Amino acid sequence: MDKIRSFISVKIPDTPAVLGAMEKLRGIKGVSVPKDVHMTVRFLGDVESRKIKDLSERMRPLEEYSPFSVSMKGLGAFPNVRDPRVVWIGAEIGDPFRDILEDIDGMLKASRIDYDKKPFKAHMTIGRVKAPSEHLTGLLNDCREMEIGSFVCSEIFLMKSELTPKGAVHSVIDAFSLAGKTDADTS
Repeated sequence: MDKIRSFISVKIPDTPAVLGAMEKLRGIKGVSVPKDVHMTVRFLGDVESRKIKDLSERMRPLEEYSPFSVSMKGLGAFPNVRDPRVVWIGAEIGDPFRDILEDIDGMLKASRIDYDKKPFKAHMTIGRVKAPSEHLTGLLNDCREMEIGSFVCSEIFLMKSELTPKGAVHSVIDAFSLAGKTDADTS
């Protein structure tokens, strides 16, 4: 049975503020910074390829949604800033995204895909920490409320993740363009 390690995500554009935050992390020993940044909507894990194909077909109605805004604010860490393992940019999402997330959960259930059901915490991983330091903790504390900007999300991706000795390599399985009607179109 062929399985694909997969997840659903939103791509984060390379804005000057996002690139600047990543550059600050690159200067700290013991922190690795990814090439591309995304917001994981749902991590699916290893899923049978036939179920991924089914999910891809079920996700097509997401294209009826309109693009929506995502605000980015502050740096933080999991599990916490005193012992960081993952450094992230926080995200504020609104009702349109919550509706999409609810639909995605229904699509996953209909495709019989068991997924990580932890409550969704909107964030973008911008660093993985191998060796915590006072310098990193200080940066996280200083940038806790930093305004990073916003972007318009116009696509949702079904992604493949291959683990390699140098880290995960991500590739697009399918993309769903949000091109639905706006509120103005329905009045």
